[in-house]
Amino acid sequence: MREVTQRELTALVDPWREKFPAVFVRETLYEGRPAHVLVRAAQGAGLLVVGHHRRRTAVGPHTDPVAHALIHHVNRPVALVPHD
Repeated sequence: MREVTQRELTALVDPWREKFPAVFVRETLYEGRPAHVLVRAAQGAGLLVVGHHRRRTAVGPHTDPVAHALIHHVNRPVALVPHD
């Protein structure tokens, strides 16, 4: 399963790698809870870019749990890119 997942990840990243060859991309697969894995993976990074789902609640915009954890536990700049 890991080999299949690695091939799928590479297939997703390759078009962007070709379009922006000057951008360094490191493909790494981790297992575990997303927030914990991303906090560990962000160590040493200059910037952590993460997609997140925008949700609205009765009290206004709401950040998903993983994005919330990253904002509070990563000691690097975090860019949240909203998508639906």
